[in-house]
Amino acid sequence: MASVKYDIEVQVSRVSVSRLLSEYWNPDPVREACKLCPDYGKVWSCPPGVPEADDYLKPFREGFLIAVKVKYPEETRTLAVSAAKAQEIRNQTYEKVKRNLLLTLLELEKEFPGGICIGAGRCILCSHCARQDGESCRYPKLRRYSITAFGFDFARMVRDLLGIELLWSPDGLPEYDVAVSGLFYT
Repeated sequence: MASVKYDIEVQVSRVSVSRLLSEYWNPDPVREACKLCPDYGKVWSCPPGVPEADDYLKPFREGFLIAVKVKYPEETRTLAVSAAKAQEIRNQTYEKVKRNLLLTLLELEKEFPGGICIGAGRCILCSHCARQDGESCRYPKLRRYSITAFGFDFARMVRDLLGIELLWSPDGLPEYDVAVSGLFYT
């Protein structure tokens, strides 16, 4: 498929860890929903085996939520005539944006000694996760857990803290997809 058109829009919100945990952490129903994901149990950044958010984020006082909205013009959306075509377009756009966001945040971690980032969705550093072969993570120092895997009420959190409504389109592309990561510090 030839290169497709898309735009990006970035939004950032500073939030305390205590607020995230008290207002948006609801692990049981979210983790149940994770079981429906095709990556469940297949990648090291996703459940099962992800630490509890309150334990993982305990050392941190606050952080930034970073949202990158991948906006698809009508011209691109009309190319998504099936779920398979939509995924092909996402692989060129949304997945590329998520990877760049993670790599950028890994660099930014160096500016926040003791800080850590949390990724947008499953880890995408490797094309094939070693977990699928029963092996340990190839890059445990670079792997970052998925922000959704921690059990936050993601749609409400993104709406309240970033002002973005999540959109869904089962067979095509919505007007936009959103990659949300976090960078937490002491």
